Amino acid sequence: MKKLSKFLCSGLLVLGLLIASGNTALAHEGDGGGDDCGCGVTILQGAERNKAVASTLKLHKYHQVKKELEAAGYIFSGADQIVVAILPGGVYTAVAVPFVNEQGDIQVAGFTDGVYMGVVPGPIPF
Repeated sequence: MKKLSKFLCSGLLVLGLLIASGNTALAHEGDGGGDDCGCGVTILQGAERNKAVASTLKLHKYHQVKKELEAAGYIFSGADQIVVAILPGGVYTAVAVPFVNEQGDIQVAGFTDGVYMGVVPGPIPF
């Protein structure tokens, strides 16, 4: 009975996540194919993306950048808005973390293989 209860609760949770309406993507403009800019990037999805997002959100530098942007009036857009891409050549993984202010302006903190690359105005170009 306990296993059935866990199964049903898990099923309801997954169903709720799939059905619930979410925010529109702030970070990525395009059809989601991954190479909308024609620059050879591959947008990661699923477990690979989630692993890269989790690694980035654990970085000390991420927390410093987040604190600085929050002091400037920006808020973290949420993990679901983060774009993870394999750059041309398949060597580097880029993680773009968007922050938004009240006026809707976007600032994107970039990390490549866990190294902070800086903040640029959004939206994310790929």
